[in-house]
Amino acid sequence: MRLHLPARLTLLTGVVRCILEDLSVSGAALILPEQPPSIGASGILQCETIEAFGTIRWVRYGRCGLMFDEHLPLSSVVALRHVADSHDDAERERMREGVRAWVEGKV
Repeated sequence: MRLHLPARLTLLTGVVRCILEDLSVSGAALILPEQPPSIGASGILQCETIEAFGTIRWVRYGRCGLMFDEHLPLSSVVALRHVADSHDDAERERMREGVRAWVEGKV
């Protein structure tokens, strides 16, 4: 399920801010602004009400896949989809306000 929500990945080496790109009951795809963790690294993904422990299974082009140790409840995954929809609407409105301010010479 495509989400694109801000999230945190806590690793032994520290906390990394990331984007939760895709989520299923068994794992997640993350976009990382920094060097992705190594395959086999363990971490905790936190996004809204989701907190899941897992292991990095793949790393490609600034993205990585986290396989959860325990499946998430489907209801939690679906609930996060609703959060993502609201987040997208809020982002669009912030962008419109920024463009409006620029056009009106307020920026």
